[in-house]
Amino acid sequence: MLKNTIKIILTLTLILFASQNADADQPSVLQKLISDAEQNNLLIKAADERVKRAESSVLEAKGKMGPKIGLTAAATWGDEGLYLLVPGLTSTALPVGFKNTYMTAIGFIQTVYSGGSLYANKQASEFASDAVKAERKRIEQSVRNSVRIAYYNRRRAIEKEKVASEALLLSKEHLKIAEKLYKAGVIAKGATLRTKVAVAEAEMNLIKSKNGVELSIIALERIIGHEIDKEMLKNDTYMPVDPLFGVTPPNMIETAYKAREELKMYSLLNKQANKIAKAVKGQSLPQIFAGGAFYSVDVDSNIIAKEDEWRVGLLAYWTLFDSGQIRAKTAQAKAQANELLYKLEDMKNVIKMEVTQAEQNINSAKRRYVVAQRRVAEAEEDYRIAVKRYEANVGTNLDMLDARLSLTNSKTDYIDSIYDIETATSELIYATGE
Repeated sequence: MLKNTIKIILTLTLILFASQNADADQPSVLQKLISDAEQNNLLIKAADERVKRAESSVLEAKGKMGPKIGLTAAATWGDEGLYLLVPGLTSTALPVGFKNTYMTAIGFIQTVYSGGSLYANKQASEFASDAVKAERKRIEQSVRNSVRIAYYNRRRAIEKEKVASEALLLSKEHLKIAEKLYKAGVIAKGATLRTKVAVAEAEMNLIKSKNGVELSIIALERIIGHEIDKEMLKNDTYMPVDPLFGVTPPNMIETAYKAREELKMYSLLNKQANKIAKAVKGQSLPQIFAGGAFYSVDVDSNIIAKEDEWRVGLLAYWTLFDSGQIRAKTAQAKAQANELLYKLEDMKNVIKMEVTQAEQNINSAKRRYVVAQRRVAEAEEDYRIAVKRYEANVGTNLDMLDARLSLTNSKTDYIDSIYDIETATSELIYATGE
């Protein structure tokens, strides 16, 4: 009793800290594959570019709040007069009526008041940037989970190949016994033919198993983003831990609610939509701008000397009626914010389902493992007895075929139960936001 209690406590401690050390506790080959995928997976690279774009949008929004400075240089030749606009103040123009005129000017314009729309747009872009970063983190978690599952499927395929090889050897041993008994006149030729068919079937299963191993490598390479070092995979000595070692801690759903990036993302996007609504509404308030310019004019004339001058001013405008355009855009942004709230609540249901499914899959696979373990031992004993009975001519060829098939199936189910536990555990880690 005390031993079991200590085991449960140690298990709970291991799983509780698995979120921080999920990858660190993995086999070295799996560690390398995960690290490689984090550096080379194309989805992660695409997400990195989205993050850069979002951060640039924040800088753009901040830039709209600052002053704009422009520089102008102009020269005219001719007898006709004209007017030149001075940068920064659109209403300021310089009359020019001389044959040759030269002008340089530097000006600025600054938004003094925008009804809060510029600041709201900046906040909206910051929320959007944080949402993209949350999405990027979830994509990285998804890639790690995909690598783990693909790795476990490869190990599953390797173990099934071993079972298929063993089944082929047993089939050939069976054929030797059958041919020996046939030559002794104990069994009919049909029994040996049926055994040969079983050998051919075992050969086909082995070919399929080998192909499964090769396909598992392709699946891994697709996730990682490039070819994998085959020597590294050959030297992989991975052995699964005791499948029964591990107790799922309680309140995993609440843990997922706190950690899942999708919930953070929807919350941030909701805030972004509300800020966009505020920014649009701010456009219906007065807009005030300040501007100024310093310009220098020189003409080919002995009468008028070179002139340097400062000009500063204010510009204000207020949209009194826009046919409902601002109100419609505000309603659109608010509807989007409400939509995201509904999606956030629905995502909680999705998370609850994913965590519950992963927990149930782990428990189911563990129960199947216990049964499969017992079944393998019983099938091995059944096959041993069937061989002895067949050699003593008290058992039939059909008994041998059935016993061997049962042994192969039991070992296959045993392997599936082990890697179903590994896969479901990985899915649980992913479902809880790690």
